[in-house]
Amino acid sequence: MTLRALEIAGLLALLPAAFGGTMDSGHPEERFGRQLPIVKSLGVGPSMDAAVVGDTLYAIGRGKLHVADITEPASPRLVGTLTGLGNTRQIEVSRGVAYITARADGLFVVDVAERERPKLLCHYDTVELATGIALSGDVAFVACRNFGVELVDVTDPRRPRHLSTVRTGEAQSVVARDGILYAGVWGSRELVICDASNPRKPTVISKTPLDGYGDGLCVRGRYCYVATGHHSRACRRRQEGAPGYGGGHGLEIFDIAEPAAPRFVSRIKMPPFYAIGMDMWDVVVTGPRAFVADTHNGLFVVDIADLRKPRFLAHRQLGWVARRKRHSPVGGIALGNGVVYVAGAWCDLHVVAAPGLACPPEPEPDRPPRIPPAREPAPDPRFRVYRPDGQVYGVAFAGDTALVAAGAAGLHAVRLWPKIEKLAAWPTEGFAMDVKVLGDRVYVAEGKGGLSIWRRDGEAALAPLGRYRARGRSVRQVVVPPPGRYALLAVGSSRLHIVDVADAARPTRALDDARPGILYNHQIAEGLLEGRFACCNWHVTSAHWYDLYGGPKPVFTGERYPFRIGSRNGIALREHDGLVTHPRGYFVLRRGETRSPDELPHYGIPGLDLGGKPSLYGTTLYVSDRSTGSVSALDVSELTKPKLLGRLELEGNPCPVVAHKGAAIIPAGYQGLLVWDHHR
Repeated sequence: MTLRALEIAGLLALLPAAFGGTMDSGHPEERFGRQLPIVKSLGVGPSMDAAVVGDTLYAIGRGKLHVADITEPASPRLVGTLTGLGNTRQIEVSRGVAYITARADGLFVVDVAERERPKLLCHYDTVELATGIALSGDVAFVACRNFGVELVDVTDPRRPRHLSTVRTGEAQSVVARDGILYAGVWGSRELVICDASNPRKPTVISKTPLDGYGDGLCVRGRYCYVATGHHSRACRRRQEGAPGYGGGHGLEIFDIAEPAAPRFVSRIKMPPFYAIGMDMWDVVVTGPRAFVADTHNGLFVVDIADLRKPRFLAHRQLGWVARRKRHSPVGGIALGNGVVYVAGAWCDLHVVAAPGLACPPEPEPDRPPRIPPAREPAPDPRFRVYRPDGQVYGVAFAGDTALVAAGAAGLHAVRLWPKIEKLAAWPTEGFAMDVKVLGDRVYVAEGKGGLSIWRRDGEAALAPLGRYRARGRSVRQVVVPPPGRYALLAVGSSRLHIVDVADAARPTRALDDARPGILYNHQIAEGLLEGRFACCNWHVTSAHWYDLYGGPKPVFTGERYPFRIGSRNGIALREHDGLVTHPRGYFVLRRGETRSPDELPHYGIPGLDLGGKPSLYGTTLYVSDRSTGSVSALDVSELTKPKLLGRLELEGNPCPVVAHKGAAIIPAGYQGLLVWDHHR
């Protein structure tokens, strides 16, 4: 379509029904400007993000990368596709390489130099849910939600290397320029700015409040533009009709001439609403206009010629999806000449005509950070370390041999006493993300490789027995409580599979369940209550109970704890109850409990944050927090009066602790496997 045709299409937008639907009453033309028409759809199905480089459009969605020629901007022509990319979320393209975040599936790096034949270069294991992505020189900045932002060396895109993690809070999207990192932080509603001039030691230099939950950002010149959503700071109760409920949607502008002291300039608000599930917002700035993607509200074009008085110029809401009873949300956006490429998360990649408004942003200068040479970490007298190439997620013991789930490095057998010694290693189909041992059986959560089951034949000898695959989803945690008939699996971002593993050669699914919320990390409790009840904690709908042995197959009992425990915390099961971690201290939870955490007695140590994942060995309670790096050891022999035995603050991301031979064995992510003799 020519630019003249686009201008005509803009006039025809006065008849919106002719272009795929009408705007609802929440988007009056006089407030948000004229409605822009959809002039074409790419036909690739639900899409999450898009990027434009020259005359090429890149779009992602449903595990696929689509490449299109946009020599004619309004008529993209599909030229290449790559599949198998997991739960695709954001894309950034630099120097012929596409970097694609995929939430629980990590980061995919794709060679797009030949756009007709995109090729996977590598699959990188990020520290948590890979959500946002930005590139500056040879450093990729990956927003990993609760864990903050991971910095990755992509000098060789075929072999990315972990550099560091900066704990910004719940990072959703990121921008990097001139050695400064900008993060849109979600739950705490902040713009967080970091000094990343040394990518091995980034530091937070400022935190600035936003009036909505933070996400997409754009930096142009001395200004940072932040797209926000959900509730405003005025909201004290998440109840419809309450002040500020759903009122966080908007665009906020900050002067960042001094990154350590940003100054608020102005904001403009989109229509209020609240819907979980699609909680992302984006902004792209070109010249005197900002293009804002506001999920179900759609696309808005904002005039920012006067930064202190932004005003709406135009908008476009995507079509109504009857079965979901909402307008399709907008994921990401990209700009072409006279058009906006809009990723419809429930529909398609749409071309929206915006003649006279849209044009690709001109690149701005960037002085990327230099990566200093790696140095061997100085020995820490508090613990001994085993460092494989991958990040360590879990450890289990077969006798005195440690079996280590080492991420991209596979499964390792390691002797820890009297000195650390690698005995053997086995490659895994996906990332080795958890491991359990029961009798002579070894169970490994292999990410996209599913669950593998092995027979242990000696100190460092394993023989494969069987494998369970989860229909294209990743298996991220495995729990196998005695007597060992069933394995409980965290699958993808939010599903629980209970698998009958009595016949290891032919494991079969006995239950598939999902509840509102995400299984961020290690949210299936170890063990069973009363020898039969398993527990799984979704971060929104809390702890649910499953009866494994009360009938012919496992069932959800219909019971759940009606208050949030949260993704950060967890449950250590005892015979008749569980200890639930909480920043103020742990509390006791029994089946059928209906009182809120505030109504239950808490047991802790004044001034000590005990949020994290618990593991209980006799009278010693360990609490590890992957998001903050803290590990605590507590003596709980007197339950109401715990005593602190020791505490670590780590650079890595510690998973639940395993106790063996009187020591705490800590899977600490890219920091390695730590042997902590805290009692000495």
